Amino acid sequence: MKKSAFLISLAVLLIFALNVVAQEEEEESEKWRNFEVALQAGLGVPSNINWYDTLEAKAGVNFGGAGGYYFTNRICLGAYFTYTQFGIDNKTSNDVEDIHYKMYDVGLYAKYAFAGESNFEPYIKLSAGANFPKYATWVGPTRTILRELSYDPGLSTAAYLGAIYYTSDYGGIYLEVGYHQDWLQYDEADYAGVIHVIPEDVKYIQLKAGVTVFFGPE
Repeated sequence: MKKSAFLISLAVLLIFALNVVAQEEEEESEKWRNFEVALQAGLGVPSNINWYDTLEAKAGVNFGGAGGYYFTNRICLGAYFTYTQFGIDNKTSNDVEDIHYKMYDVGLYAKYAFAGESNFEPYIKLSAGANFPKYATWVGPTRTILRELSYDPGLSTAAYLGAIYYTSDYGGIYLEVGYHQDWLQYDEADYAGVIHVIPEDVKYIQLKAGVTVFFGPE
């Protein structure tokens, strides 16, 4: 089921990009950028990680990078990697400072930029990929030992609104906010022969800021 959902999400991204490209080919002026490379860092705010009433996640950090190809001056399709880490709001464990919720997210994105003459360029972006979670989990016979366990990967999807401010002809700084959902319900991890299961999908808000550089056709 999750493999099918992953393939469907990727197909939607491709169809979205190709359809808009086809619609704009006749209207598009001469293309001035071919590629983009971006680096980012930001904050993540979880909305539903509060499992077993003892491991509530709190706001954390994220960082990563991306690179894409512009089919037109407005349509970009690329790949990304994002690392996200949430802390734990739990005062009962002595080693809680060393334990986190960690997510390694890699996939594809499609972006539509509202390009114009202004230095300010808003855009929308959709992404789909694979999330490799490493989550804080109670283990042991009495579930009193806290460990980070690597769970099976799951589908990652997100939608973003953002804007870039051009500080030069071929680059600028950007800010974006997005809603992220990782389809991880029932994914498993094995610790000492005992299977642990993620009880529900993971949802969170991401706020990112970074730098983007464009590379022209010449």
